[in-house]
Amino acid sequence: MTKSSCRSIPWIVFTRFSGLIFCLILLYIANHLAFFTENHFNYQIILFMNNNIWLIIVISIVFLIGEVFNALIFPFNLPAPLFNASASVLLANFIFRIFAIIDILLDEQIFQVFNRFEFIIYPLVFFIVLIGGYILILVRLSKTAECGSGQEHKEKTREKLSWENVGDEFRQAIFDLLTQIRKSINIKK
Repeated sequence: MTKSSCRSIPWIVFTRFSGLIFCLILLYIANHLAFFTENHFNYQIILFMNNNIWLIIVISIVFLIGEVFNALIFPFNLPAPLFNASASVLLANFIFRIFAIIDILLDEQIFQVFNRFEFIIYPLVFFIVLIGGYILILVRLSKTAECGSGQEHKEKTREKLSWENVGDEFRQAIFDLLTQIRKSINIKK
């Protein structure tokens, strides 16, 4: 199990919001200390953080929502990978902005290479995090199902798992989902 599933949802919300508030307080202090320094780099970094504060807050909140959904049991944790994937794209956007400010501060074009691949990286990050999240949910679900089977669990763990088994389980899960959807549509008719 992951860390978030072992802790309560109020604890997750409290720790994430307290971390965000701590960062905002540090930024507030840095803004007031900027008046006492005549450092151009310091001013540019604080200006960058001020311009991107809403992006940082949105990233934190979307990751928080994803972690809260991830702490729930199976059918309710399905939106977690969507929120984590969306937040990961926002985080990638923020990292590209950091690269841009580094280029400005150093007066070099070191990270300009990444600008050409930016439109490819965003969907790639989204789908990698999304697929990884759903695989994690399926792995957790299979572990909880195996733990309840007792002796069969011990025998199955001795067998070596392959990607073919994972593919079969995934196909079966999709089939079950589509069967349930079809049944609910037929009931409405």
